[in-house]
Amino acid sequence: MASRQKRIMRAFTLSLLVASLSGCAAPPGDPSVESPSTAASAASCPTDELAFTQENGCVNDGSVEFCLPTGDDALLTRVREIAPTIQAGSSRGRAGCNLPAETLYFFPTGESECVAHHGALVDAAWDKLCRIAELPEVRTIVPTWYE
Repeated sequence: MASRQKRIMRAFTLSLLVASLSGCAAPPGDPSVESPSTAASAASCPTDELAFTQENGCVNDGSVEFCLPTGDDALLTRVREIAPTIQAGSSRGRAGCNLPAETLYFFPTGESECVAHHGALVDAAWDKLCRIAELPEVRTIVPTWYE
């Protein structure tokens, strides 16, 4: 009888172990688990050029901004390939563009770019901003604040 109880206890213990370990694995496509490509992207993001983190990237008045050299159509085309929704401005902005040699551009931080109003940037938006920040012509990307 004691032998049978030991086998039952071992089986019970093993089933508990398997159940607890299976809870550690995330299902495929679970967005809460960082994928290797996201981890690599985060590691290579030039955060020195970004005046915010992914976690607070939507704490602004609806966009972040940066300067590009005025008249560099090839560069503007490259940036629009990364972020087609950017919009040109007409002032120096918080990015401090050197007018008229530079033009101010806004990257919107709306519902599709943010997990919540004044929350974090979604991975895709963060990746776009990292790719823009990698361009040598971009000195800084800062939050937009209207006065």
